Amino acid sequence: MQDAKQAAALSLREAYAAGHVKGAVAGTLAAADDVHLDRLPIQSGNRFRASVASANSAILAAKGLPASTGNVLQVRLANPQARAALAKGVQPLIATEPSDRQATSLTAYRPDGTAVQLGATAPVDVPVLLVTTDSDRIVAAGTKVMSEGFRAARPQTGADSGGRLSALKPMTAAARHAASRTAPLAAAAGHRPSAATRTAGRAADAGGKNVTRINDVRLLKSNEETFWKGGAEAFALVSGWDKNDKAFAEPALQMPYLDDVDEDYRPQQNLIDWSHFGYDSADLVFLEEDDGTNYRDLTKAIVDALLTVTGYGTTGIPLANTIMDAIPDKWWTDDTDELDQVYSVSHGDIAKAQSSGAAGLTYRGAGGNISIGLGNAFIPKT
Repeated sequence: MQDAKQAAALSLREAYAAGHVKGAVAGTLAAADDVHLDRLPIQSGNRFRASVASANSAILAAKGLPASTGNVLQVRLANPQARAALAKGVQPLIATEPSDRQATSLTAYRPDGTAVQLGATAPVDVPVLLVTTDSDRIVAAGTKVMSEGFRAARPQTGADSGGRLSALKPMTAAARHAASRTAPLAAAAGHRPSAATRTAGRAADAGGKNVTRINDVRLLKSNEETFWKGGAEAFALVSGWDKNDKAFAEPALQMPYLDDVDEDYRPQQNLIDWSHFGYDSADLVFLEEDDGTNYRDLTKAIVDALLTVTGYGTTGIPLANTIMDAIPDKWWTDDTDELDQVYSVSHGDIAKAQSSGAAGLTYRGAGGNISIGLGNAFIPKT
């Protein structure tokens, strides 16, 4: 995948040197931080477009994504403070983001091919054009691939609670012990639940479903320090047990808003659909998009691993750990790919907190990277 991005960067550099894209890049990035390479309004660009299309196809194949994903290659102005210099015609530096996300330097090139070494701090007077991938589009397509795979692998009948909370079996002692590292913090009092929250806990036959949603979430740690790095591009995996003691994974959830450290995000995003569960326990895994991730292969690895796990609560090993162990080492290019894990989220525990007037419960991830506030809600059928 890195080779494909470098090939696209080389094509951009050659087109810039030939004068085919200089005005297009400066004009487009005058009002935006990035633009897809296939949308640059360039002259005499057949060779450039063919190169971009070839590189894009290689990236989609490496990521296990369908051609319908479209173009994911883009050029980004990595140092917006140099936007005025770009508009004035200052010759830019063109680079690709290093495959090692722990790198503290990168090699950029002038259009004539001269190499320039850059450190972690962005230059203020020379534009840096970074050829990279649209991680939001990749994660959206990737979570769709994973969701379809998880949905196909889940038993379709006779395996869930049918949406009846009374049918959920309680968390076992072994599971509670395993979950102690991410036990919820004490609920804050005096926060009146919303109307949707106050209806949480209705039976499914009332016409709707019971869910647990994200009230708020915060990143507590990050390794994003160099100027060329983007946001977290996070997504979540939810796993649990059906009433036949079979492990399964829920459709993956994209979290495109989760970018900055120590900022509270309040998405009110549905996270867990309890109608699929046989037990009052769900494990959460938060991951970050990485160049080495092939979503098709990742889905198969997780599904195959979960098929081997039976007997809820007997081992005390959280499903989150099973999922993480199923991911081959070759897909981890650095330690930021796994953002965090939360063990044994309980609808009943959250409901107790809400009955006392709290918005829900706040869980802290096992790795100390994420704090997430969860609340129950009932979604009526329309």
